[in-house]
Parts: sequence; C-alpha cells; structure tokens
Amino acid sequence: MRVTQSGMWEMIRRNLSQTAERTRVIEEQAVGGMLVNRPSDAPELLVEIDRLHASGMDQDVFTKNSAQSLAQLDQMDAELGRAHDALSRVRELAVQMAGDLPTAEQRGYAAEEVAALKASVLSAANSDFAGRYLFGGAAWDTPPFDTTGTYVGSTDEPSTRVGESTWVTTARDGSQIFQGGVDIFAGLDAFITALNADDSAGISTSLGDLDTMMQQVMDARARVGTDTNVADDANELASSLSMQIESRMGELVSADPAETYTRLSELRASYQTALQVAASAKSQGLFDLM
Repeated sequence: MRVTQSGMWEMIRRNLSQTAERTRVIEEQAVGGMLVNRPSDAPELLVEIDRLHASGMDQDVFTKNSAQSLAQLDQMDAELGRAHDALSRVRELAVQMAGDLPTAEQRGYAAEEVAALKASVLSAANSDFAGRYLFGGAAWDTPPFDTTGTYVGSTDEPSTRVGESTWVTTARDGSQIFQGGVDIFAGLDAFITALNADDSAGISTSLGDLDTMMQQVMDARARVGTDTNVADDANELASSLSMQIESRMGELVSADPAETYTRLSELRASYQTALQVAASAKSQGLFDLM
C-alpha cells in the first residue's frame, strides 16, 4: 500500500496540532497553578466544581450576614444593659424615697434625677446601628419612640439568614420591651409625678412597677443573647465550611508545580522532536515510500 504525500503530511500535522494543544493546556496550568481553566479541561469534574462554587458563595454570604448580625446584636445588648442600669438606679431612688422619712425637697431632687434617667432609657430605646434603629421592628429608618415615649415603630421583627436554615432577629419590636407588661415611660412619668407631689403611696406603687420594668428588659436581653449564640455558631460553621470547600476545590483544580513543569518540559521536547521529524521527512522525500 502506497502512503501518499498528502496522507503523511496530514498525520504529521495532526500530531503536531495535538502536541501543541497539550502544551498550551500545560502552560496555562503552570502559569495559573490550576488544572482546570475552562470546562473542556475536565468535563467530568464540572458538576462537583459548580456545586462547590455555589456552596462557597453561600458560605461567604452566611459569614458576612452572621458577622453583621453579631455586631447589631452586641449593640442591642449594650443598649438594653444601659436601660437596665438606668432602671436599677431609679429603683434605688424609689426605695430611698419610700416611706415618710424623706422630705419633699429630697423627693424633688430625686424627681430631677429620675427625669434624667428616663431620658437615658429613651435614648437607649431609640438607639441605632449604622443608621438602622434597633428597637423599631421593621421600621428601621425612623426613631421608634417619640419624645413622650409613645411607640411609633413596627411590630414586625425582621430577621437575617445566617445559615442554610438558620435565621436571627436583628431588630426588635420596642413596644414589647418598653411597653409590654408595664409601660416603662408612662411608669417613670408617674414616679416623677409622685415624687414632685410628695406622694408616698404613689412612690410605693412605682416601686412595685419598677421590678416589672426591669424584668421586661432582662427578658429582652435573654432573647438577644440566644440570637447572639446562634449567630456566633453560624459564623463559625460558615467559616469552617468555607475552608473545607476551598480545600476540596484545591484538590480538584490546583496543579502540582513540580509535576506540571516536568510535563511541560516533556511536551516541549516532544513538540521539537516532531518538528524535526517533519522537516527531515520533507527534505529526504520519505513521503514516497511504500
């Protein structure tokens, strides 16, 4: 059977083309450090790579959301702590001013301090995190309490997704905290009125209400603490999963430098040899051999 010149050249051309393509792929792997630079490089791995990529993006979102939520919850806890401290001081004053021993003048001074403490509680209730009010529910863009202590926020409580099926509440319905069992601001106003009126019975009534007020704030802090623990666990989980995904992705697509450069050197040598064979065959007229 006679091997035609055109047939021989087609075999040589195909061999050169295949070697050149393999060399190009290995060069990309050597430069970029990746075994897979395009779908055609490893079609059998595409499904797993796509799944890992999507999961990695999810974990990045969960990590960001949980970190943001933790910052908001930390401030929420701090503001509730500030409100509780103020109410605790009000209770101390109520104990001191109860009975018949305190004078009207002393009670007048106490009323001034309670008014300042009420302002501190109102400030805590109207606190914000990066412009988002913490105790206005879903109405995060306006102060939830007006100057009289009336709630003008929302009763809906927004939540943030921090895991595959995990959510935390990142803004509270302030009416449940500050106007739940006892309206804290109305109660403080009543106490101030009783102090200014030198009203012993009214002061005793306020003393009982203050225990309920403080408990309302403590209950809210407990709920915030629960969400903080959830967000913290979610943040750790997302970070851990991100590292696992990154490690597995590296196993699939990262190229070993020593192995890659060895293969590249071999392919370049093979390509040069093929070029030399083609040049020799053409110069010696080997295409006419049987």
